[in-house]
Amino acid sequence: MPSKWVPLEASTEVFTDWARPLGLPEKPLSFQDVWSLDEEMLSFVPQPVKAVLLLFPGRGKIQDLRIKEDAVEGNRFKGDVWYIKQQIPNACGSIGLLHALLNLPESDLEKDSKLLQFKKASLPLDAQKKADLLDETDFFSEAHTATAQSGQSEVPSGAALDVDNHFIAFVQAKNEAGETRLVELDGNRAGPFDCGPSTDLLRDTAKLVREKYIPNAEGDVSFSMIALAGEAE
Repeated sequence: MPSKWVPLEASTEVFTDWARPLGLPEKPLSFQDVWSLDEEMLSFVPQPVKAVLLLFPGRGKIQDLRIKEDAVEGNRFKGDVWYIKQQIPNACGSIGLLHALLNLPESDLEKDSKLLQFKKASLPLDAQKKADLLDETDFFSEAHTATAQSGQSEVPSGAALDVDNHFIAFVQAKNEAGETRLVELDGNRAGPFDCGPSTDLLRDTAKLVREKYIPNAEGDVSFSMIALAGEAE
């Protein structure tokens, strides 16, 4: 397994090429571009939205803020989510996809698929041991390599592999009190991060990005958002 993976492109086609062979059925879910954070435009994203993947500039004020948040134990999500640490450089695209897909109900994945096999094998493990298991599992590194080379962007090499942009996933989950929360899943953080109460996954994520991420990006517009959602009509 390579010590540093080629970054994935933020593309619905790339995400689909990664997920379908590993066990995401052709229907009813698909990856959909979120073209705007405006409330009116969000209504064009097909429902239901099961997860949101965000690519953002993971440096400067944003990174400083996240480090401060992680230092506060009360910010950790206290509930049941599937979560894995990231220990392979540039694997955040695949880690984000795993966080999105393996928090789906098992019925949303193909029976006996690689995704479902990995979920079942990893469920008893803590986040770090899940990462160790991922290191030993060839089919995810093979899927990442194949799809990283299939995007429209030029495949980076050498020093160009050192990128700051970072993928994370957002899902809804119930905490120990039974409340539905917006949960940020990032393998580079201290653990699942509780972003607050949630009634609409897509709109709550968009609001968080508008109010927290973009203002701290210092003018950097390297953002992209993709929803795991229903099929477009």
